[in-house]
Amino acid sequence: MKTVTIITPTYNRAELLKNLYQSLEQQNNKDFEWLIVDDGSTDCTQEVVEKIANKASFHIDYIWKENGGKHTALNVGIRTIHTELTMIVDSDDRLLPNAVDDICKTHRKYSNNGEIGVYSFLRCYSNGKPVVSLETEEFVDSYVKYRIKENRPGDMAEVFKTPVLKEFPFPEFQGERFLSEDVVWIQIGLKYQYAFINKPIYQCEYLEGGLTANDKQMKFASPCGSMLRGKMLMSKECGIIQNLKGAIIYDCYKRNLTDACLDERLNLNLRNKTMCILCEPISFYYFARWRDNIK
Repeated sequence: MKTVTIITPTYNRAELLKNLYQSLEQQNNKDFEWLIVDDGSTDCTQEVVEKIANKASFHIDYIWKENGGKHTALNVGIRTIHTELTMIVDSDDRLLPNAVDDICKTHRKYSNNGEIGVYSFLRCYSNGKPVVSLETEEFVDSYVKYRIKENRPGDMAEVFKTPVLKEFPFPEFQGERFLSEDVVWIQIGLKYQYAFINKPIYQCEYLEGGLTANDKQMKFASPCGSMLRGKMLMSKECGIIQNLKGAIIYDCYKRNLTDACLDERLNLNLRNKTMCILCEPISFYYFARWRDNIK
């Protein structure tokens, strides 16, 4: 069995998959397999994957499902993974040639450490500039403290111990097709430590029409998932600044909720309810501002 599964959720990105495939062929360590989860594509994704699989020097699995959003595709795929590690790589991105080798070297170092659940490497743009910069070469810390409480935003290249990722599936709400991934990253970070490695292994592109480009529109169309992100940011471990931000987010997207009956996963304790009440004027301002921007 291979060590790493690279899972790629995709929707109508057939041509871009070829670029990601080329970067996987260029890996100097082939201790991985590639799992593609097709979230109901209507283009020629299946045909492209079949052609790639016939010539690939590594194993490829393909799963098709009805369209439900990236997080639902990840849930379907992750349930089938049996390798020790899992890495999520989007269809419009690439891995650098050293990626799998660096992942395996890091895993040999930390595989027996049950407190560490995630290896967090760097992403870089096509010009080589890192999306996030780290102060030291390698260290172990709390994701919630280091990334959330101390406000170090930006995408990194996370590699998960597979049992850890299976322990925290992405929450799904009926009719919603978007969920911010940090809803799950915070949950994982409240239980497990992250090993941060100051080395790029992942090259990203933020394309027009992608999830990042349509962030606010997708969040308004998925109010329950957006509210859940606000609730997670209100965890005490995230710190008071992020708590207040979470209260604003929660109350802002609650205003776009059409069903008066809240999902029990969105219930708040007294502390968080109080913060939402205090932040109501600010959340109303952002609600109006964000809604105007997406019209």
